[in-house]
Amino acid sequence: MKNKWLHFSVDKETLFALACGLLMILLSVAMNWFKSEIANVILRDALMIVLLGFFTPLYYIVVVKKQSPAVLGLHKKRLAATLAINVGAGGALLAIFVGKNTEAIVFTQGSFYAMTYIFAAGIFEMVFIYGFLRYELERAFGIVPAIFLTAAFYSLHHAGFQPEFAKLFFVGVMYVAAFYFTRSIFALFPCFWGVGACWDVLVNSDAGAQLRNRTSFVIALTMFAAMTGIGIFVWRKSIRL
Repeated sequence: MKNKWLHFSVDKETLFALACGLLMILLSVAMNWFKSEIANVILRDALMIVLLGFFTPLYYIVVVKKQSPAVLGLHKKRLAATLAINVGAGGALLAIFVGKNTEAIVFTQGSFYAMTYIFAAGIFEMVFIYGFLRYELERAFGIVPAIFLTAAFYSLHHAGFQPEFAKLFFVGVMYVAAFYFTRSIFALFPCFWGVGACWDVLVNSDAGAQLRNRTSFVIALTMFAAMTGIGIFVWRKSIRL
């Protein structure tokens, strides 16, 4: 019987997941090579977030492997308690941030546009990083290595737009460790993760300046629509199997 905390059981599915994780980082790094709005839309929004980050894990897990999306943390088990943890942790995190803040915070229409985009990207992070990569890394190496390896992928996937690797690594460790209390991404998203992501991007980083525009809002709505369509497509495929 394998030790759930630490073991070594690498197979072709592990290699596929690692390849997907490396491709995610490469797409992010490529944003530094092709610095334009169109390149960002293609590399980050279309390829990394929607195609690789949302379609690939759902299709691979549900259709190819014929497994439940619950292995990705997508389930309704103990949902009320999980969401209570989510809201409570998000509120506590917000209180800490506000308590330490010394500058006035102004919420504008641009802030709303940026937050809409951040939450669209957050769905990709939940499904691909904390769901798919975490699951395959845990299956191959155990819970402890999965926590740190998932956090490393989380940190490095910001290479093209927010290269604050050390800080983001520890943020990733915090979130993936919190995931294990409920085995549900709804312990993180939308409140706990959302408070951290929005505050970090809009208050503590210059990355938010690029998102405070109507174009980002339209792109976010397009991504929401695309992910909804993908979810319906995968669900229909799964019930025909």
